Amino acid sequence: MSEIESDKWLCRNCNTLVSGDTDVCPICRADRPEHMEARIPEEIAEVTRKDDYANADKGTSKYIFREAVLVNAADIILVLGLFCTFGALIVPIVVDFDIDAPMIWAICGAVIIFATTMISWAILRTLGELSRMLREREKKA
Repeated sequence: MSEIESDKWLCRNCNTLVSGDTDVCPICRADRPEHMEARIPEEIAEVTRKDDYANADKGTSKYIFREAVLVNAADIILVLGLFCTFGALIVPIVVDFDIDAPMIWAICGAVIIFATTMISWAILRTLGELSRMLREREKKA
């Protein structure tokens, strides 16, 4: 393959050069990316694909891109939520408020932040896992 046509696209999952008239990679069944940056530039003369990498296990990736985004976003929300919960607890110590019982208000705010964080984290992680399980079920069928 010395000449690459501009209508072909490169699969992000397995680095296979796929014909432009298909929307699914024939090797790994990944969807075609929507962005134009996934197209092969015309100045590239040749793309080689090696099937037998020494350190690569085929089919061992636990998550694909959209599932990894959900899982990573959930983890980021968890870390930021815990940080904000801790911040809400120490703010009455650092800042002087003109309200009665500022520590009780801080504890209530911290509980609300923590509960919201945990619910958001659980929802995003569950969506990522459901997507992964559905993908694996489709792959087996």
